[in-house]
Amino acid sequence: MKNFLFCLGLCLVLMCGGCATSPPQTKSTTTSFKTVLVLPFESFNPEQREIFIVPFKGIISGPIQMSASETLNQVLRKRLQTVNLPYQFRPLTPQEAETLISETVAESQSFPEFIRMLASKTGVDTILYGRIYRYQERQGSGFSVNEPASVAFILVLYDGSSGKIVWAEMFDETQKPLSENLLNLKIYKKIKWLTAKELAENGIELLLQKFPGAKR
Repeated sequence: MKNFLFCLGLCLVLMCGGCATSPPQTKSTTTSFKTVLVLPFESFNPEQREIFIVPFKGIISGPIQMSASETLNQVLRKRLQTVNLPYQFRPLTPQEAETLISETVAESQSFPEFIRMLASKTGVDTILYGRIYRYQERQGSGFSVNEPASVAFILVLYDGSSGKIVWAEMFDETQKPLSENLLNLKIYKKIKWLTAKELAENGIELLLQKFPGAKR
């Protein structure tokens, strides 16, 4: 998926006049939408142009395991099936997303139009996009590690009618020493060294608690 995103990213940047460097748009907590297209997670690559505009800068990227996207896709889909949110979520497979994005980039002239066309083609109100910046597995066991798990990713929700960002959140965590876990039980939940998947699961849960319409 990385190779096609690189080519498409260059194409889209040329079409929208460098829109990837546009300032972050204002986030909103509107809940007027009913349907959400869920795109597969994309792994960040500093050497490639990104198609999707996100309101985050300065996230420290790092190693990303090859299985990270698949793992986070599974975790997010599973969580969306159980979370108490008043929306219909429609996840796409990587193959479906690749075809859809490729066709839509070729047809659109700007980033807002790109998002509007994605929404129109799939019959949704909003589009949920995720990007992974770091996914490093722990080196050791649940009780002793040489290196702790480290995970960083974002979720961004775009309005399908305007292309604007209506919600965005970031999870960026490297597990602290066990002696500090008591101070971070909201993140870690256990007094043990977590795997990268466990840390990511906790991160997705925390972010979805802030999703528009979620009960605080």
